[in-house]
Amino acid sequence: MRNMRTLDALFPKRRQEILAAMLMRPEKNWYISELAKHLDVTPSSLQRELQDLSRAGILSSERKGRLVYYQANVNSPVFSDLRGLLLKTGGLVEVLSEALKPLEKKLSLVFVYGSMASGQELNDSDVDLMVVGGARPADLALPLRRAREILGREINPTVYTPAEFDLKRKTKGSFLAKVMDKPRLLVMGDRDELDRSPR
Repeated sequence: MRNMRTLDALFPKRRQEILAAMLMRPEKNWYISELAKHLDVTPSSLQRELQDLSRAGILSSERKGRLVYYQANVNSPVFSDLRGLLLKTGGLVEVLSEALKPLEKKLSLVFVYGSMASGQELNDSDVDLMVVGGARPADLALPLRRAREILGREINPTVYTPAEFDLKRKTKGSFLAKVMDKPRLLVMGDRDELDRSPR
């Protein structure tokens, strides 16, 4: 929870939840009741935050009939920075970390790679997740299903034992060697291990 304390120092909890929902799925329009249901709060608790974020240009709003829809403003000058912060603290990484916590003792390294890690994802992009440790794919099914429901994206885990991971990352031109040469977001494990060059 170290990262969440960082985010807590910057934003009130309700604003964190709104930003995480909106910026993790920037293509989606939300009306207040739908967002309230997603966050399990009352619609009235969101109104002021949504108005303030819209006035600041972080969200855009559009009235359709009697409903006002809110969406992340991808043209905001702070969109990329805010989204990057949320990916590392209150969004993708935090959701995955919390979901996998019951398996923590079986996992030595977990990280996100691919389009979600590089910031080049599309509306329907999956979350590519590398899992290293003693957990079996069947062990991951339930925790990752919960994470998928929160994030609104499919999660594709690739599972290696530590020995397989070490061997394959050293093989030039291998899938894993290519993954390790591109941006990654650490979910669990040691940053030094994630960044270590193959021997």
